[in-house]
Order: sequence, then C-alpha cells, then structure tokens
Amino acid sequence: MHRDLRQDTLFARFWRPDWEAFAQVFRLGWPIALTLLSESGLFMATMVMMGWLGPNPLAAHGIALQICSVTFMVHIGLSQAATVRAGRAWGKGDVDNLRMAALAALILSAGMVALTIFGFVVFPEALIGLFLDPADPLRPDILALGASLLLVAALFQLADAGQVMALGLLRGTQDTRVPMIYALISYWLLGLPAAWVIGFPMGFDGPGIWAGLVVGLACAAGLMMARFWRGPARRLMAPEPA
Repeated sequence: MHRDLRQDTLFARFWRPDWEAFAQVFRLGWPIALTLLSESGLFMATMVMMGWLGPNPLAAHGIALQICSVTFMVHIGLSQAATVRAGRAWGKGDVDNLRMAALAALILSAGMVALTIFGFVVFPEALIGLFLDPADPLRPDILALGASLLLVAALFQLADAGQVMALGLLRGTQDTRVPMIYALISYWLLGLPAAWVIGFPMGFDGPGIWAGLVVGLACAAGLMMARFWRGPARRLMAPEPA
C-alpha cells in the first residue's frame, strides 16, 4: 500500500495462475529434486550396509556422518550463494562476474575443506568423543571405528564440497537435467557398487563403505565441474569472434 511501491502492483490479479511461470519452475525444479533424492538415497543405502556390520559400526557411522553434515552446511550455504551470483551474471550475459562468482565460491569452499581436513586428521577421536558417554563400555570400540571413518571423510569432504559447489553454479546457469543424470550415474552406478565391493568382498568394512562414497561423490564432482566450465557456461565465457 506504500506509495513508492504502488507502481509494482504486487498483488494485481494474483488469483490468476501464471502457467508459463509454473512450467518454468517445474522444468528447473524436478531434476534438482531427483538429484537430491539420489544423493540422500546413496547415504541411506550406505547406512543399511553399515547396519550389516553390527551396532557399533552403525553408531560410529551415524556420529561421523553427523560431524560431516555440520561442516557440510558451510558448503551448502556457499553453493546457494553461488547459484544466486551465477544466476545474476548469467541473466545479464556478464562473463566477468560469472567467472568471478565461480572462483570466489570455489576458493571459499576450498578454504573450509582445508580446515575440515585438518580437524578430521588431527582430532578425529576428540570429535567422535563429543557424542559418547565416558562411562559407556562400548566407547573405545565406537571411538576407534569413528576415528577411522573421519580419516576417510577427509577425502569425502573434498569430493562432497566439489559436487555441491558445481551443482550450485550449474543451477545458476539453469542447467539441471544433465547434472541430474551425472548424479544418478555417479551415486548409484559407481558409488553404491564401489561401497559394497570395497566394504565387503575386499574386506575393508566401514572405511571401505565410506571409500565407496568418496568414489561416487568424486565422480559427480568431476563431471559437474567439467560441465560448468566446458558446458553451457562455456558458451557465455567464450571470447567473441573478431
């Protein structure tokens, strides 16, 4: 109702659906939903595998995954910021700002990855111990298992950060369907089988299952980063012919 905002007519004909806008949002959104579903499904599947190893490995898995999830929130936030900045640059056809947005987001994410790897490698038992009762007789076993998982998680963080940052940048350029295919291939055709093979036939148990996660996430990160720098965004970044 403010006089300075009347020209925007925010609520004009709001009862009439804009089917074109709905369709555009749906076209962009459903591949994002399937990408998230495929990734979360991979983690749920590995949790089932950890349960096959027994209650202590499952407990260690839950603790280690919770710690990784806390640090991963930083990359989620940076990815969403990268989507906004890349989207603005993409919409304007601004090559410099698109490149700057991508590099800034990746540098910040890499800095957080470095801090996380340092913490996981130097203080794994201290981090796992925060979740355990000192008087619990199972504490030593869960502590040792969880610490071994965090060592693998050092690589896991690098791969996971890379794929979520690439996803954010690709969404900013309205590229969601091909990344969805990459995610399905990486997580379910490579990551999950690798987790089972390394964990069980090869006998590495819990760390082997987590190594399979690293395989899937690293593959997704590589494909999606290549897609951003060499796919749709490359057309905008390519120099104009003389």
